[in-house]
Amino acid sequence: MAYDDRSVKPMSASLMRARIATKILSGLYEDAPTLLTSAIRLMVELPGGSAHSGPPYPFTIGVSPAWCSGLNGAKLVASGKLDLVWLNPSIIPSMSVRGVGPFRRKYPLRALAVFPSWDRLVIAVSPQLGVRTMEELIDKKPKMNVSIAVNDCVDFAIKTLLKAHGISQQDFIEWGGTVDEVVRPSNPHRREGIVSGTLDMVIDEGMDSWGDVAVEHGMRFLSFSEPVLKKLEKYGFQRARLDHGRVAGINDPTTVVDFSGWPIVVHEKFPDELAYHIAGVLDKIREDIPYDATETPSMKQLCTNTEAGPLDFPLHPGAERYYREKGYL
Repeated sequence: MAYDDRSVKPMSASLMRARIATKILSGLYEDAPTLLTSAIRLMVELPGGSAHSGPPYPFTIGVSPAWCSGLNGAKLVASGKLDLVWLNPSIIPSMSVRGVGPFRRKYPLRALAVFPSWDRLVIAVSPQLGVRTMEELIDKKPKMNVSIAVNDCVDFAIKTLLKAHGISQQDFIEWGGTVDEVVRPSNPHRREGIVSGTLDMVIDEGMDSWGDVAVEHGMRFLSFSEPVLKKLEKYGFQRARLDHGRVAGINDPTTVVDFSGWPIVVHEKFPDELAYHIAGVLDKIREDIPYDATETPSMKQLCTNTEAGPLDFPLHPGAERYYREKGYL
């Protein structure tokens, strides 16, 4: 079957339905997020599926953070079960491409773009504990109430962080304390515990959702020691400064690890023509779409390595061709 783009009207029935469908989807997320957060994906499908070798290409976009934006999302793209996902943070596809950390082999993933989303993986403690380092805390073995994230985007990182310190989550329980596992950093129990003073430690990312209240109530963000940072760097993590950053009030020199970025990730075999045009669409809609950032990023920022949008794994050749043609690279 031959396709000719000239035969498609500016507002064809297909385009009308596509706009309606995407607005319905975003509207459902706004009105009833828990109804869809673990289930929705966008599918652009042809009768007969992937047997067609030319355009229009059938492809599936994963949009649900609960099941496809972390480690599982990388594996789904690598296996061909999903074609395009946002992975959070950038360290996940970076590790997968290199076959390090939680990935036992190299995955052929490529980036179409990277959206800015500044973040850090941190350990915050109550001032009542009287410690300035994690090593001091481990020596004391205090009884604590600890809030830890458990989801596919950060669980692996927290386990690695604790392992680098020579402990695990179970140690907090053996010291006589409790561990509150939360799926999202914004869990209200966490904020309530910080405000009331009943929470002694938080280990997580998602600084925008709880970092401000932690600073306000005097929690101390621990700087990772040099031996711990070197262990984390072997897994692919990048050290980063927390002080004088996006969360106001953290002024003491504090070195942790980066947890930023929302790269759009595809398989290296994703069609070049489609990757090229998706980059072009991003260029067209850049100023009209939302970002986890204080300012709308430039196109150059969307296709290069920045603090809020790390990009240290390859761009897809089709997307890279567009960016070079337009002078963004």
